[in-house]
Amino acid sequence: MSFAHATTLPRRPQLLALGLVVAALHWLMLISSGADLWRTAPAPPHIRPLQTRVLSAEVPPSTATQAPEAPRPVKRAATQKTVVQPDAALETGLQAVASAELPAPDASDASDASASSEPASDTTPQIVAETVTEAIAEPPAQPASLTTHAQVAKVGNFPNNTQINYNLTGQERGLSYHASGALKWQSKSGPALPRTYAAELRVKAFLVGSRIWRSVGLLNEGGLSPTRYSDSWRGERAAHFESDKQTISFSGNLPSAPLLPGAQDQVSLFVQMAATVSAQSFQPGAELTVQTATARDAANWTLTYKANEFIEVDGQRLETQRWVCLPRGKFDSQIEMWLAKAIGGLPARIKITQVSGNFIDMEMSSAEELLALAD
Repeated sequence: MSFAHATTLPRRPQLLALGLVVAALHWLMLISSGADLWRTAPAPPHIRPLQTRVLSAEVPPSTATQAPEAPRPVKRAATQKTVVQPDAALETGLQAVASAELPAPDASDASDASASSEPASDTTPQIVAETVTEAIAEPPAQPASLTTHAQVAKVGNFPNNTQINYNLTGQERGLSYHASGALKWQSKSGPALPRTYAAELRVKAFLVGSRIWRSVGLLNEGGLSPTRYSDSWRGERAAHFESDKQTISFSGNLPSAPLLPGAQDQVSLFVQMAATVSAQSFQPGAELTVQTATARDAANWTLTYKANEFIEVDGQRLETQRWVCLPRGKFDSQIEMWLAKAIGGLPARIKITQVSGNFIDMEMSSAEELLALAD
């Protein structure tokens, strides 16, 4: 065989086979080491509970003659910071834990930070909750006149079957609008207990439609015991008070909450407060703490008696007690109610203000009697 024949270049089929082998090797390397390249967002880190580990070490014999150990520095309390992102899609309507407003915000304002792979902007508002492990001294006990509970009203303290009509003004993104509203309260007649009751708050706005918050349940000797609360507007969400399980469950597979004694919902609270101020004498500064359920969760609301104020209704002055439920968090709403004994303690005015400045303000225009619930 000649030298020229031995150095002949490989044939084309051999080059093609060699190229296929090289390509296959590159493909195997890619899928074995770069599978995470197809993730649209990084996997969430594994979060372990905060643990405290105590380490002890014996001093070796060889170091027993060394200088005494320097005093140990005082340990600072461990601090755990949790960053809570606010819900960008603010809820509309009567809500104290979420927001309250009419009309509803545009869907374009909603954002879900958990579905985005980009880091949050520095301008994104955040709530930083800080938990300190050191013991914090409890505040001094308040006088009994300032620390009480709303569940002290008796059956005879509740108002008659009544509907309070309201004129509503609101502000949304700098624009003012007008609407109407009504609060209805009805229960069955007769001395037998428990009685069933129905309470309803309705708001109707032009070109927006009506939104209805409704509470049904039992009127016991100690006050109202809701069984179901609903929020109806372009669909319905509800909370169920399950006394046999001692839980409050919510639609939409939301986590349930423990049912505490004297729990109310956002509508029954107005009627329960009406009976409470009719049954007791309060001084400004008094506080009432009531577990209050929305259609999404249940939390303790603290209402503070601020002052006595007068409201003019149809040329008459009504003396009222102004109670305020302050926001629990940075993005919660503030609820104010002006309770008038002249109308059975029911609110002559209700105002809900968002942190953004948007608000709804319902002022009483008239009242009318209603029939008792039918059997």
